[in-house]
Amino acid sequence: MRFVKEHVWFYVIALGLLIGVDAVQVYLPLILGDFVNAVTALESNVARYAYIYLALVVCMTLMRYAYRYILQRMALVFDYDLRKKTFSELLKVPNEFLYDYDIGDLMSRLTNDLHAIRQFMQMGLISLIDVLVLGVSTIVMMLLLDRMLFWYAVVPLIGVTIFTIFFSRYIFVFFKKIQDTFGSLTERVQEFLTNIRVLRAFGKGHKAIGIFESVNADYYKYYLREVRLDALFGPITGLFAGISTLLVIWVGIRELQTGRLELGTLVSYVNYIGLLLWPMMAIGFGLSNLQRANASMKRIEDIILAPKEVPCFEPCHHVDKFEKLEVKNLHFSYGDRKVLENVHLEVNAGELIGIAGPIGSGKSTLTKLLIRVLEPPENTVFVNGVDVRHIPLKELRSLVTYVPQSIYLFSMTVRDNLKFGNPLATDEQIWEALEVACLAEDIRLLPQGLDTLIGERGLTLSGGQKQRMAIARALLADRPVLMLDDAFSALDTVTEEQLVKNLVDYARLNNKSVILVSHRISALLPTDRVYVLISGSTKEFGPPAELIKQQGYLAHLYRIQVLEGLVHG
Repeated sequence: MRFVKEHVWFYVIALGLLIGVDAVQVYLPLILGDFVNAVTALESNVARYAYIYLALVVCMTLMRYAYRYILQRMALVFDYDLRKKTFSELLKVPNEFLYDYDIGDLMSRLTNDLHAIRQFMQMGLISLIDVLVLGVSTIVMMLLLDRMLFWYAVVPLIGVTIFTIFFSRYIFVFFKKIQDTFGSLTERVQEFLTNIRVLRAFGKGHKAIGIFESVNADYYKYYLREVRLDALFGPITGLFAGISTLLVIWVGIRELQTGRLELGTLVSYVNYIGLLLWPMMAIGFGLSNLQRANASMKRIEDIILAPKEVPCFEPCHHVDKFEKLEVKNLHFSYGDRKVLENVHLEVNAGELIGIAGPIGSGKSTLTKLLIRVLEPPENTVFVNGVDVRHIPLKELRSLVTYVPQSIYLFSMTVRDNLKFGNPLATDEQIWEALEVACLAEDIRLLPQGLDTLIGERGLTLSGGQKQRMAIARALLADRPVLMLDDAFSALDTVTEEQLVKNLVDYARLNNKSVILVSHRISALLPTDRVYVLISGSTKEFGPPAELIKQQGYLAHLYRIQVLEGLVHG
């Protein structure tokens, strides 16, 4: 309704044109009846009726084009605004929301559901108005012409209205199931195409086909039910219209024979039956579109009305530069499952901090809490002594460049991927970042160098190349803190050692802070301090050289990896 209020004059004009079209439609059968009576009476100037009829049809055609153009344009504007708002709101939802919905389901909501809503805004809304204007005016004209024929004409057509109301009830149920199933179908396709190499490697293509076939069968089943209803709609309404026409002609001929009714009036009445059929059908058509739009709008509202990331908890404090990051007595759970408990961490400007620990100890969760990808509890994470919950989210994230475990490269050129975090970066800065990331030589060997197009998720690059490109992209963002979450996992030992050395030199030279999550002791040794998480708690912290001398986790990790180095030569 807010959209209609904002564009009220467009809808007023469209409504005025629609009323004009309906007025002409109601008047045309009268002209046709007069024309027939004039021919029957052998009048000399019958051509004038043809000219009037033609003029009215042309006028009606122009007005119909105008109001349909306005409505379709407004529907497109509404679709554009709602799509933009939905996508904008989707970017604001917390990670917890995204865990509850499949990507394919969200894609379905942004495509199919928005299309259903646009269909209603385009013609469904106006059809409900048309029921009132055209239906009432046609009924009035039929009553004025002949009240007895009116009841013979209308009683069968009431069956059309009853059927269409019954029809619309089931449309809502079926359409929602269709949209939900289509979301699941899209999710399965997206999942299988993304992991098609894994499916081929394990020879599980037949299993993927089986899963897809199951979801596809559900989609077919629900759609077939709607098709059956749609297939019934036309024939049933045609049956009632035929009965109405037959009754009017049968009774009308008898009235003609008695001389109570003129032939022109009977012709007008038969035309009015055809005219009245649309409002009777439009009740169902409009309600059907309304039900579909309502089902789709509920799915869109799941996104729009979902809880959003809080930009800043009051009172807000602004942070101009990075001086210190602190984590104090941090506890965090996913529902009932505790992940972090009594975690402590400290990062000063210019320091290199390592985070180590067994798999599942909460390292990645900790990194997400530091930049509020996950919401930390009150008074647990601080930047420059200010609780991060009270720092504007945009300011907080402008301090940290985060390279997660899962690397995503966009379907664009190498240059555009690298400039994603800094659109103003020059080629000279790009090559400097590539040198630090040990990727410059690899890019020079690509067919078009920086202009080489990379496929979705960087499918043309190896895992190690994708990780190094993500690191180069992070370096170009040029923020005070660089946070790497196991970003060397796909690198060989030689490349890793050189990359760590380059990062240390880069950080020392530019006074950058680095938070490095890694399982590799060679990556942790150059850091100023290492924090070891075990079962979600900080069990060890200090300079890596000192921790290695102790009988803790880092010392154990060191001995194992030194032994591996000796064994593999």
